[in-house]
Amino acid sequence: MDNSYGLAMPYEHFIRRAFNCGYNEHQSKNAYLQNLIDTERGADLRSTVGSYEKQLKEIKKNIEKAILKFLKSKPTIEEKTGLEKMLTQLQSLYSTNEILSLLDEGLEITKRYK
Repeated sequence: MDNSYGLAMPYEHFIRRAFNCGYNEHQSKNAYLQNLIDTERGADLRSTVGSYEKQLKEIKKNIEKAILKFLKSKPTIEEKTGLEKMLTQLQSLYSTNEILSLLDEGLEITKRYK
């Protein structure tokens, strides 16, 4: 089984890149997605971080804010198109694998913002 800490890093990188911020600013800490991955794998974290649905909603909200931030940063036409597509897809994601795939796409789209 893959390490959830390492798997969750694209979340932190995407949020931090969007806001050009430090660790855990704008809820960028990868532990947020790590907890969701662990919950999806069967860990009972409800008493500390809430239900899977609550965590998923929060993660999606944070990703949406990052996408909107990128869209305000004068993206190229290709970046804008990709980010708008991500925004549309985000609402229908329900698994961590789907979220990680979207984040990988987002990191590729926004690579010039490194």
